[in-house]
Amino acid sequence: MSRKYCTGIRNVKPETNTCCHQHDRDYGVKGTVTRSQADKRLRECLMAQGKPIIAWLFWGGCRLGGWIFWKDKIKQ
Repeated sequence: MSRKYCTGIRNVKPETNTCCHQHDRDYGVKGTVTRSQADKRLRECLMAQGKPIIAWLFWGGCRLGGWIFWKDKIKQ
């Protein structure tokens, strides 16, 4: 059983899960992009998967609440 990185999506397809996994890596300590770039990359990846509504919802959620997780990155 593979880990689900896309919180809130049921029956997530592997290619969509890959988008969310990359976003988690971007937000991680070893991430090399800014927070806004990480969120944009997630949105673009989900759009490429044909999920524009989810892409914009996740992007908005990350822009509004992602700072909670990002601040943990900069503390380390």
